[in-house]
Amino acid sequence: MQKTTTFTLFYKSILKWCVFTVFTTALSSLQAQEQFQVRSAIDSTSIEMGSVISYAIQVEENKDKIVVFPEGDSFSPLEVIKSSVIDTLDEGGRYRLLKQYALTQFDTGHYTIPKQKVIIGNKTFYTDSLKVEVRDIVVDTSKQKLYPIKGLQAVEDLSETNWWRIAFWVLGILALIGLVAFLYWKFGGKKKLKEEDLPAYDQAVLALNRIEVNSLIEAKEYKQLYSKLTDIAKGYLDKEVAENALESTTDEVLETLQQLMKKGKLSIKQSTLEGFKNTLKTADFAKFAAINPSEETAVQDKKIISEFINSVEQGKPELTEEEKLLNETYRLEQEKKQKEAKQRRTILAGILALVVGLITFVSVSNYETALDYVLKRTGNTLLRKNWITSTYGVPGIQVTTPEVLTRQPIKLEGEQQQMFVGNQLYTFGELGSSFYLMVNTMSFRQDIGFTLDKSGEFVSQFLSSNLNAKNVVVKDEDFKTIEGNEAKKVFGSATLTVPKTEIETEMNYTTLIFGEGQGIQSVSIFYKADDSSSIQVMERIINSVEIKKSDN
Repeated sequence: MQKTTTFTLFYKSILKWCVFTVFTTALSSLQAQEQFQVRSAIDSTSIEMGSVISYAIQVEENKDKIVVFPEGDSFSPLEVIKSSVIDTLDEGGRYRLLKQYALTQFDTGHYTIPKQKVIIGNKTFYTDSLKVEVRDIVVDTSKQKLYPIKGLQAVEDLSETNWWRIAFWVLGILALIGLVAFLYWKFGGKKKLKEEDLPAYDQAVLALNRIEVNSLIEAKEYKQLYSKLTDIAKGYLDKEVAENALESTTDEVLETLQQLMKKGKLSIKQSTLEGFKNTLKTADFAKFAAINPSEETAVQDKKIISEFINSVEQGKPELTEEEKLLNETYRLEQEKKQKEAKQRRTILAGILALVVGLITFVSVSNYETALDYVLKRTGNTLLRKNWITSTYGVPGIQVTTPEVLTRQPIKLEGEQQQMFVGNQLYTFGELGSSFYLMVNTMSFRQDIGFTLDKSGEFVSQFLSSNLNAKNVVVKDEDFKTIEGNEAKKVFGSATLTVPKTEIETEMNYTTLIFGEGQGIQSVSIFYKADDSSSIQVMERIINSVEIKKSDN
């Protein structure tokens, strides 16, 4: 009994151990199935600015789990320039996913790539943050040749280049050329004469060629057939040799022809006249007696009419000098009419082309731009541009303008070389145009005694001596920039003389004068008083001006 009890206890112990082992094994397996591994790495911790860092995230996870990798701006302050597709590797039920990114930075310094969030199923994991150094690019000046700094140059404002407008202009021009070419081909070439303007003989031949004898015979239209044949023949005779032939009977027409032949005004064979006579009689039978000839007879009668007309055309007497002169006059008149008609068609084509061009311009440039161009409202055009802020001269004047200013060469000679350290001039537009802008910085070798209170006198003298201005009206007031720099605002009107043309034009002007030590800086704007949009441009420029004081 004791033995049995001991065995039973041993058996129970073994059984508990097996159950525990199976349970712990299953639990470990279940826990292993829910474990995920997320790793991140970079190929370098120090790069030159603008170089690329390869950043990789690796995820090991179970099957059928959705993994979401980071995207967008999560790598800031570094910039993602490329995000590759996910590389997947199946390792017996578990997947290894690899996602790579190309990162860069264009400023030197020490940066930290933030922790990146990776979502696996309904769980969120974070990678470690990583330190990165971005170094400056070292230039070996012993091998790399250095060049002097270039002066300010006007550049094209790419934002103003509307390629779709250029494309529309090109298409519009091509369409315009195509339209003019078509109109010239259609109407501008040598115009064919209408049939009624052709000589009587040519009209008769064309009319005979259009008669389809077989079709009319099959339709039993004998009367219609012979009416056409006789009308063609009589119509030709009426215009060429025998007046009123269309209203004459057959006998009257034949009698007229006999008289002409006797008088020598017509030369045809008697057999030709007999054939024509027989055809006319057959026609009378078909039209008035309803006697229908055979198809062969009808075909032969058409041939007889054709030969008769040819014989009469050849047998007509030569024209007298007076008749030839009349014909030549008629021909010249016809040519003149054709030439005038061609000119009218060409003018019409030009007008249509102009209208198409105008419609294209308005549709591409929009109504306001087109109207501004026609009415010469320069201010509106300038206001719609993308304005640019730049600094000009030394000491510098910062100003916002519709376009980059152009530096104008100033040559210092004689006493000026002794007076000036530097004199720099930048302009936009042309003097005498509807809007003109000048930025001028002057540096003197010694104090010339200039103060802001003398600004009005300075501007008046400048306008009179440099721009040949007359009737100068000068007003001034104190002015302070946004950053607190003090200036004098001088404004008024003047009659300016445009160089080269010597044309005088009335302009308003506004000038800001700054005085700093041994220097004078000025911004001058000339504009039309009646253009309110130009006044807006002036105010915008004036309010943007700042003087960049030197550190000395």
